[in-house]
Amino acid sequence: MFDIAWSTIKNRKGGFIAAFIAVFCGSAVVTACGVLLMSGLLSGVSPERYAGAAVMVGGNQTKPVKENFDPHFAERVTLPAGLAGEIAEVPGVRSVVGDRTVEMSVTGPQGGTVALDHPLFGHGWASAALGPFPLAEGHEPRSAEDVVLDSAVARRAGVKTGDTVRLSVGTTPASYRVSGLAAQPPGGLDRQSAAFFTDERAAQLSQRPDRLTAIGVLAEPGTDAGALATRIEKALADSPEAVAVYTGKQVGDLEFLDMGQSRGFLVALSASFGGTALAVVIFVVSSTLGLTVHQRRRELAMLRAIAASPRQIHSLIGSEILMVAAAGALLGAAPGFLIAGALRDAFAAVGVLPGDFELSYNPAPAGAAVVLCVLGARLAGYVAAFRTARIQPVEALRESQAEPPRLGRPRLIAGRVLIVLGLAAAVVLPMVIPGQLAIAGAAGSLLILMFGCALIGPQLVKITTRVMAPLLRRFRVSGYLAAANSSANSRRLSSAVVPLALGAALALMQLSTLSTVEATAEQQAATGVVADYVLTSDATGLSQDLTGTVRAVPGVGAATPVARSQVMLTYVEIDKQASRPFSAQGVDPRGLGRTLDLDVREGSLDELTGDTVALSWMAAGTAGLGVGDTADVSLGDGTGQKLKVVAVYGNGLGFGDVTLPHDVLAAHTTQGLDSALLVTASGPGDRDRVGTALAELAQRTPTLQVQEPDRFAAVQQGQFAQQSWTNLIANSLLLLYVLIAVVNTLVMATMARSREFAMLRLIGTSRRQTRRMMFMESWVVVVTAIAVGVFIAIPPTVGSSLAMTGQAVPHLEPAVWLGIAGFIALLGWLSIALSTRSALRTKPIDAVYTGE
Repeated sequence: MFDIAWSTIKNRKGGFIAAFIAVFCGSAVVTACGVLLMSGLLSGVSPERYAGAAVMVGGNQTKPVKENFDPHFAERVTLPAGLAGEIAEVPGVRSVVGDRTVEMSVTGPQGGTVALDHPLFGHGWASAALGPFPLAEGHEPRSAEDVVLDSAVARRAGVKTGDTVRLSVGTTPASYRVSGLAAQPPGGLDRQSAAFFTDERAAQLSQRPDRLTAIGVLAEPGTDAGALATRIEKALADSPEAVAVYTGKQVGDLEFLDMGQSRGFLVALSASFGGTALAVVIFVVSSTLGLTVHQRRRELAMLRAIAASPRQIHSLIGSEILMVAAAGALLGAAPGFLIAGALRDAFAAVGVLPGDFELSYNPAPAGAAVVLCVLGARLAGYVAAFRTARIQPVEALRESQAEPPRLGRPRLIAGRVLIVLGLAAAVVLPMVIPGQLAIAGAAGSLLILMFGCALIGPQLVKITTRVMAPLLRRFRVSGYLAAANSSANSRRLSSAVVPLALGAALALMQLSTLSTVEATAEQQAATGVVADYVLTSDATGLSQDLTGTVRAVPGVGAATPVARSQVMLTYVEIDKQASRPFSAQGVDPRGLGRTLDLDVREGSLDELTGDTVALSWMAAGTAGLGVGDTADVSLGDGTGQKLKVVAVYGNGLGFGDVTLPHDVLAAHTTQGLDSALLVTASGPGDRDRVGTALAELAQRTPTLQVQEPDRFAAVQQGQFAQQSWTNLIANSLLLLYVLIAVVNTLVMATMARSREFAMLRLIGTSRRQTRRMMFMESWVVVVTAIAVGVFIAIPPTVGSSLAMTGQAVPHLEPAVWLGIAGFIALLGWLSIALSTRSALRTKPIDAVYTGE
């Protein structure tokens, strides 16, 4: 059977080349998703400041979730200082070093912040042994006024041993004498800069003197690091703290908090996006193979007529597809690694991945892509050949000359049921079940609607043809032929319509959802900040004692500190426990109404004190909580708390989905600094006086900036825009694949009609009339595709708007919709027009005998 299949492939290259391209590109897309997933599970960076330690012990940065990926905490999970004594007693440990990490900035002589190549972190001098950081000159810090800088920092700050340097934690500066300069560790510092103080001073500078960032273990000579790590894990098994032990390259996850978060981001993205990508790939491959089999219906009918059994038909088509799909999937896997690299670069450009994040290039994603694409293609081929193989030979011969006038009843019912289900998932679900489930349902409904429309696609083509027929017939011969062809060959045209409609729908939905969310977030952030002034920092953040200083300024009526973080809500989702991260802010309720408007819909923010929390309506809907209920919250550093819900508000897109008391949230952030301070004057007459006083305060306070409220609102929008651009980048890959499939399908469908064109030429139709006929047919395809694309894009767009903003009318930009429709029309017309010109180059008498 494989010999016959190979012979068929060699003699019918056109259709099989199209199938090869579809599988080739699909394999590349699936491989890229797999590489991102494996990178999220396995990738990392080499340690720098901890490179000299045999074993590192830190807090567990993930929350265990059954039957799901463990989400990462946004803040540093610290350890009690007393844990170092327990580790020191483990056999094989030579010494134990506790490390504290404090982010800092360097203030220049003129008061401005010195720009460094990397963020600056302060530590106790004892932790220099973990690098190690040998002294290049001078001596170690001996008093609270001493500091040792790494040589790169000293060079950028323009200081040397014996000079004085001003270092700030937040907006609190202090002057230090440079007692020495430290050489960088053997591997260098590519992601950070270092300053070392006495251990006592480092404890004073840290937010929690009783806690450690990490504990480094220096091993006895000849001790195996892996065995030592195992012994340490056993010794700490009964510890009440969530402890993790790191060795080798894993230490990079402990040292650089953003790496673990980045890996968690890739796992979540690739898991959700990969499923959608696989569904789209199988859908496109199925459509292409369906058209390929449809074009061979005369040949397959002849095989049935000479006694080929249904099993032999399936075996022949299966052998052909296995050969083509295996070749396409194997060759397509390699470009998938390049696509994954391009996605990594795009994510880094919008700030959701570090620029130095390294992908894990593993053969497993390629193997999985090959298997999935081949199996998907084989299944699609079986479905495409099912009718031809099942019906009687005489009926097969009859259908090979003319398509059946009607679709099968099961197909019509299945298509209509899928459309109803898609509409319910898109619009009804967000009305009944608010929150993340509604968003997922609205997004997934697009593919359900697309599958439904694909099943009844021939009917849709006939409807469009009937509507356009009066216009087409005005062009006499060409118009009459175009209308007759479109009506008689609606199945063939439907195969061309489906990928074109899918491309239009994906683009319309993604861009409309993005613009809706951005417009809503912009409105909420712009109208929600009612303060007169906003204080921010151009470096690490604002010290908490700044709030008291500002409140003492004459004319200040209210000052609200705002701390930012990310927390997790744990709740039951469809009879299974789920933990989902939400952006969070911590605010002081005193005078909050004069500085910030969160659009409270239930409860009151006046009660936001102690063990309480306020939720956006979307977060409340996701977790199924209301005012008076108890929320299971994991704060940024993993600390779990049961908090009473005191308010539900509407401005979650602009300010975060979870609002906590300021002291509760700030105490569980890595640095304990505020992101902003909102200031309102006592009255209109005090505004200028307060503005002048704040400007003077900013001049004498390092890193402090005074902004207008609209500038602060723009920052809020930028934080949300990262997530929106992430979705757009991921879906752009799918859209590119669909557009390639569109061109591929349209060219294949047109080139396969060379025999038809030749017959028309031989009975007197001119080349110009044939081209005009195809031009009119292309408009039937384009109009149907745009209409179907708009139809299946509107419900998910409305549903997404309902789920994320609570508004049934999304923010639509007519220019964008018209631009997409124009692009789809141009793409469809060019694909058909150019392939028609190519097919007409062959002499009619030759085309009649060389192709069907």
